[in-house]
Amino acid sequence: MNLPDGWTTDTVDANGVELRYYRTGKGPSVVLAHGLFDTGRCWAPLVADLAADYTVVMYDARGHGRSAAPATGYGVDDRVADLVGLLDALSLTDPVLLGHSMGASTVAWAAAWHPARPSGVVLEDPAGMHGDPAMGPAERATAVRERVETDAEQSTDELVAEYDDRDPDLARRLAVADQECSPVVAEIVRHGFPPLTEAFGEIRVPTLVVKADAEPPTRVRDLAVADTLADGRLVHVPGAGHCVFRDRYDAAFAELATFLRRIE
Repeated sequence: MNLPDGWTTDTVDANGVELRYYRTGKGPSVVLAHGLFDTGRCWAPLVADLAADYTVVMYDARGHGRSAAPATGYGVDDRVADLVGLLDALSLTDPVLLGHSMGASTVAWAAAWHPARPSGVVLEDPAGMHGDPAMGPAERATAVRERVETDAEQSTDELVAEYDDRDPDLARRLAVADQECSPVVAEIVRHGFPPLTEAFGEIRVPTLVVKADAEPPTRVRDLAVADTLADGRLVHVPGAGHCVFRDRYDAAFAELATFLRRIE
């Protein structure tokens, strides 16, 4: 699939794994870490707005997209080492780290374990906000592997049709991402996502948490977790689901733009 105008791409060896990355824009660095089943190319709508003022770097996590898919190395420590290795390879200093779901978990733990690296953190509906779900890790891993194997058997057009509620260009990017996903990503959910309450207390930089809409009890629970951040703000975006920027883009981007201006 063609890259958007102005994007460049290459690979780096990060933590012993070849990672594909994409870059565009000019200015302070913002690094984007996607969620499970996605790729760096799925950030295209957000990147178009950020690139006017920032150098934006996106990468395919191991097992996803055009990055390597080793048989092992899918725990949070591996994913953090991949991200930090990417920053080192590209000589990115003081970037804002922005992640979605799985990628948000990676970003949060990277900021906790390497507090001097980022200038700010943005977490879009992060995995592990309250620990792992009720379904056990083996069951979740089986479900992920079955989805990946089923997607591999479908045509791109069939997968595009499953995203008929999205912009056609984004729908095709999501469909291609599904096809490029390796079954080994099931190991990510088998390892699980450590509760972010353990990470938030170690993050020292300004942090924005953009959450899906929720009922009042869940909102209260989310806010209690966010209160452990030294300098954090949590926003529930009305009408948004798990993919906050895709579901309610204008509202989510307004929060992000305000946050980025604040930390410049």
